[in-house]
Amino acid sequence: MRLRKQLMFLSLITLALPWVGCQYIHEMDATLRQGQSNSLAATAQAVVARFASDPALRQGIERYAHLQSPLYVHDLREPLWHDGYSDDWFERGLIDQQHSLPNQPKLAVWQDQLHIFLKVEASSLQYFNPASETLNQSHHLLLFTNQGNYALFASAPGKFNAIQYIDNKIVNTKTLEHRIKGVWLEWAQGYQVEISLPISWAKEGIAFASYEPEQGIQYLNNSGRIMQPIIVESATLANELKVFSSAHTQLHIVTDSGHLIASSGQLKKRSKQQQHGFLEWLYALAPGNRNYPQLPQHHSNGVMLDGSSMQVLTRKNALSAWYQLDDQAIVRAALPIRSKENNTIIGAIIAEQSASSLSDATNNALNRLLAYSFLASTFAGVALVLYATWLSLRIRRLSEAASDAISDKGKINEDFPISKNGDEIGDLSRSYANLLSRLREYTDYLRTLSNTLSHELRTPLAIVLSSLDNLEHEALGEQAQTYAERARAGASRLSHILNAMSAASRVEQAIDAAEVETIDCTPFINFLVQAYQDAYPQVHFKLVTQPAQQPKITGSAELLVQAFDKLIDNAADFCPANGLIEIGLKQEKNRVIFSFRNEGPLLPENMQGRLFDSMVSLRDKASPKDTPAQGTSTPKDKHHLGLGLYIVRLISDFHQGEVDGFNAPDDSGVIFEIRLPAL
Repeated sequence: MRLRKQLMFLSLITLALPWVGCQYIHEMDATLRQGQSNSLAATAQAVVARFASDPALRQGIERYAHLQSPLYVHDLREPLWHDGYSDDWFERGLIDQQHSLPNQPKLAVWQDQLHIFLKVEASSLQYFNPASETLNQSHHLLLFTNQGNYALFASAPGKFNAIQYIDNKIVNTKTLEHRIKGVWLEWAQGYQVEISLPISWAKEGIAFASYEPEQGIQYLNNSGRIMQPIIVESATLANELKVFSSAHTQLHIVTDSGHLIASSGQLKKRSKQQQHGFLEWLYALAPGNRNYPQLPQHHSNGVMLDGSSMQVLTRKNALSAWYQLDDQAIVRAALPIRSKENNTIIGAIIAEQSASSLSDATNNALNRLLAYSFLASTFAGVALVLYATWLSLRIRRLSEAASDAISDKGKINEDFPISKNGDEIGDLSRSYANLLSRLREYTDYLRTLSNTLSHELRTPLAIVLSSLDNLEHEALGEQAQTYAERARAGASRLSHILNAMSAASRVEQAIDAAEVETIDCTPFINFLVQAYQDAYPQVHFKLVTQPAQQPKITGSAELLVQAFDKLIDNAADFCPANGLIEIGLKQEKNRVIFSFRNEGPLLPENMQGRLFDSMVSLRDKASPKDTPAQGTSTPKDKHHLGLGLYIVRLISDFHQGEVDGFNAPDDSGVIFEIRLPAL
């Protein structure tokens, strides 16, 4: 994997920033919730202290304390529609089901009018006969109040009538009580009534009984004719609670039985913008999933404390807990209210507050966190990618420079780039440059070694040759004469080697002192081909040019002749007798190409890249010259050091050109090309 991709994947670590931020939001949310619970508990304690210090307020609560089976009266915000059906009651949450349970009255108050909805079970329902003087033959409902007792009856479904009922007797069926109004309807198992009467009639309680012709009176509260007290919300207590109410905080006063008697304030509702969206979903994940219990509701029976919530009445300190209401969390703090006379519990204060305010603060913090995290992650990712691109570019440039430091011909590049940066890549660049500099020095040493050896060996060689010349004038035996001839042959070979080494040195010196001129290539190569034909009669020469082209170059004609001579000599040595040497001249774009093709053996694959190195020769193997062609002879003492092609490369480099050797495409021989810049 490339370095840039590695750093790009490494930049994904920055995605941990939002996760860490969510954990921080989780801790912050928990701390804020605990602080909200403590604050709400302090509010509840302040309210309890206020009500406990005021006898009038405390008495308003004590009147509802220790009641047996009280009936809760809901405080209506708008009047009910009297039609005998339970739809209005159900829509306003006054009953749990659209059809309330039998024999369980539901009460509500609107402008001093008490509204009652009651279902009664009855078999073989019989209506009142207007011609009758008594109700004993019909079903009717008995209502007991502190104003008096009344019987409710109807001749058919619809509005009912009310008459006074004293000492279990009907006073007069013709004298109706018009202050009691309502509707009588049937249902599958009996009848249901919706009643309206002044609430002052039930101040001391109310009771219900049903009358059936066959069974007589059936009391609905299963305890005989006992007036059930009613609990009505107190406006005085509610006004006092407003003093402690604050924005989005709801306060309640409940009795020792858990029934609501006063309320103030309203919970904050979440806006649609808060309830939807990706950020809200992410916010819900950040604090973690909380499975809060549902908040106890008091719509149907008015009871705000039930089950485990009643344990608040046994505590001395406030009890705080979190609940779920619809799609938001609600914190509730409750504290009991005690009587000052006997320290008994007469009720409790309940303070409620939604977590929407916390959600706003936490949501805003999360929004900023996500924005900052996104910007930081994007900046870090882009910075790492740019840095990786820059770093990989430097490494790629260094790699390309290292690859081009030594050409295919073994030439060391003179302008290796050296980085000035102080990092590891800069150190590596300088190490490469230092290595190439030492390698260049060693190569230069090897190049001058032949000249040095030639100079150093000429004096001892001259001594050997003079000694052999003097030895010829001495009388030697046959065996000694043989040894002397071998020594002279070896000295001659050594002299030839030194001359070849000196020739290479002279060529290098000539290159340094060469003067360039404009050369017209076509007549130049024509003249050389004619000279080569005379010098090498054992082979045939062929010149291939393009008449339309008149290429010209800038260079040294003397040096080029030496280079061409080396190539022709090499071609003639390997070309068979009467073979063909083809010399070509052409121009391609900005290059003039001289080609020399000869028939003969092919170049070994492992030597093609080393042909133009110093001291490299293929002549140690059999060649056509080892067996002299007809009419030719080859001196056996002629030896090659592999300096010819090396000299060709030096001359080509001087002309800023290239030289290459390769096998012919049809494997009929070898081709050498010199490519020089065209004028």
